[in-house]
This record gives sequence, structure tokens and C-alpha cells, in this order.
Amino acid sequence: MFRWLLLFFFLAAVVVGLVIGVLNPQSVSLDLLIASLSFPLGALVLAALAVGILLGLVLAALLFVLPGRVARRSQAKASAESGMTDQPNA
Repeated sequence: MFRWLLLFFFLAAVVVGLVIGVLNPQSVSLDLLIASLSFPLGALVLAALAVGILLGLVLAALLFVLPGRVARRSQAKASAESGMTDQPNA
């Protein structure tokens, strides 16, 4: 089920990308400090969207996922250490 849902979202993203690319064929000049690049508007819009999604995923991982993993690891370590000290020495 998950595989079909993932395939559906992937195909929908491809279709949306193609539609954006076809509807925005105008050439846009991107001036950087050392170079000037010319791209279709649709490609720049999709590239900006992809960069935004990637940055959002990285920020979410750093701010929410990683601290949760660190907290669970420290709790597991503390419970393992306390479990070892509760046992009587034989």
C-alpha cells in the first residue's frame, strides 16, 4: 500500500513539474557575482521549490528528530545503568 502511495505522489510531482515547465518557457537571467546564467522560468521555480523542501527537511531533522533521538538514547542509557545498580551483588 505504501509503495503505491509513494508511486502516486512521485508521478503527481512529475506531472506538476512538467506542467510548470511547459507553462513557463520564458528565459530568465540569474546574475551571480562571478557569472550570469540563463534558465527557463519553470526550471528556476522548480529548483527553488526543491531547495526549499530540502532545507526544510534538514531543519526539521536538526530541530525535532535529532534531539528526540538523543533524549531517547540518554534515557535508555540511564535506565540501563540504573538497572545494573539495582541488582544485589552476589
